[in-house]
Amino acid sequence: MNMHTLQNAARLLLACSFLPLAAQDPDQLDKQYGLLSQPAYIKHYEADKTGKVILNPYLQVASKDYPAILDVKMAPYNWVIDAMGRVGIIPEAAHPLGRTYEKGFFRPEDQSKRKPGTRENFGHVSALGGAPGRISGEILYDKASNSWTINNKSGRYTKHNTDRTPEQLVNAATLIREIVDPGSASWGPVFFLLDYAHESVQEVLLKDPKLAYDDAAKKSRPHIIVLPAAPVEPKVEKAVDAAPKAEAAPKPVVEAAPKAEAPKVKKAKKPKAANNDDPS
Repeated sequence: MNMHTLQNAARLLLACSFLPLAAQDPDQLDKQYGLLSQPAYIKHYEADKTGKVILNPYLQVASKDYPAILDVKMAPYNWVIDAMGRVGIIPEAAHPLGRTYEKGFFRPEDQSKRKPGTRENFGHVSALGGAPGRISGEILYDKASNSWTINNKSGRYTKHNTDRTPEQLVNAATLIREIVDPGSASWGPVFFLLDYAHESVQEVLLKDPKLAYDDAAKKSRPHIIVLPAAPVEPKVEKAVDAAPKAEAAPKPVVEAAPKAEAPKVKKAKKPKAANNDDPS
């Protein structure tokens, strides 16, 4: 399937997602997920020659009837709450009009060095075609705990808005957990990143005793865990009819081998609050 076909399929999916739904009070949506906001910027490669923002061909619009499905091989994902309170889920796939930096590059906006092979990917705007959105962020896979974490890292719809709060992230994450299938993984903690909050919100949270960092020594990525990991639901195994027991064969006499030392158990690392500093 070529990119043109994928784009048309994504546009059709997005169009279908705008079919009539039970009306929700706009004021209530503003309170739950933040005021609608135009994206802070659109990157040079994200729009075609006509100026139309290209939709991510892997876009999923999640609902209770049609939940989005996460695949660890497609991680990381971006999520966006749209005008009607729905959740758009997209993987950060390579953009067809983006570049690959074979030698890496330096990003002056966050003073970071990008490693060789860094590519330009679909960002949050590709979930809404450049339309206004509410609070948004990332869904990241943590291999060590086999879990998905959620944060508020979006340079388009979260960072530059004055009303994006921890309470709104809790509302959005609760909705995501209800209508997104995590597959074989579980739901990990939800991180509110102070770097993507308004100064007034940062000022209050910097005094919070729950304040933590990805790297305490460098004080990198200050954050608050606003929701703990969800309980892991036990898998129900199908009952199997018991087969008749065979007579036990006599056990051969074997000399006991010396006990091996128990392997040292590594302390589990806390999942990172964010993947990188690129405000997608």
